[in-house]
Amino acid sequence: MSSSGLHVLPDGTAPERISRRELAKALLGALAAGIPFPLNSHPIYNHLLSDALLDSADVHLSSQNSRPLFLSTERLHALDVLSEAFVPGSRKAKAAAFIDLLLSADTSEVQGKFLASLSSFELFSQEQYHAQIEALTPTQLDHLLTQLSAPDFPQHANFNHLKHWVVGAYYSSEIGMRELGWTPDRVFASFPVCAHSDGHE
Repeated sequence: MSSSGLHVLPDGTAPERISRRELAKALLGALAAGIPFPLNSHPIYNHLLSDALLDSADVHLSSQNSRPLFLSTERLHALDVLSEAFVPGSRKAKAAAFIDLLLSADTSEVQGKFLASLSSFELFSQEQYHAQIEALTPTQLDHLLTQLSAPDFPQHANFNHLKHWVVGAYYSSEIGMRELGWTPDRVFASFPVCAHSDGHE
């Protein structure tokens, strides 16, 4: 167990020890109590109301052989790389796979907007480095995100949209909720400021 109280899990092991349904109830309860949280204006919020979808997430994310439900395998890999760059720990929280599952149950409009945002990252990677996102070096990836995150960059809105999804997926996981101060034996009293709300690191 780490000093933060989280169990250190071997690679490939699902990080959640508590069901997504239970986690969602804690989040929704906090929002109802008026406690500010990164999800209160996020499209992920509506999915937290679906017990069936959350139950399927537990099964899907715990499987060692699950396949993408909406994104292609290549795009899921790219999203995984970007998620970890946006919010370190997202890979262990399986944020990319959770986003893929939520998108599979969302509207075509939401799906299209997400794909457009992800495509802008892919295109920029090809233009700048002639490589797919998952093939970029850490330095190249940091440079890509720095440029896309600039307020005056044409694709800045796409950067914010994708980051918003990643932040929502991460902070609705057990790992993310514990980072914000939640434990199973108590409700949230308050939330620390999200360390990843600005920038991409």
